[in-house]
Amino acid sequence: MRILFFLVAVLFFLFQAAPAYSQEDPDTLACRQGHGSCSFVACRAPSVDIGTCRGGKLKCCKWSPSS
Repeated sequence: MRILFFLVAVLFFLFQAAPAYSQEDPDTLACRQGHGSCSFVACRAPSVDIGTCRGGKLKCCKWSPSS
């Protein structure tokens, strides 16, 4: 019975997080789909700037291996 309570709680928290992800700004979603991460500061090497996040307030950085 305890495991059933635990599973219900886990499912509840998983479904709570799903709508929040879909309400993000379009540029933030594009950054994450491009395997980037949002940063408050300028991208540092070896990361490169590939766009913006949060409606242009943050930088979208993507790790780029040195060639």
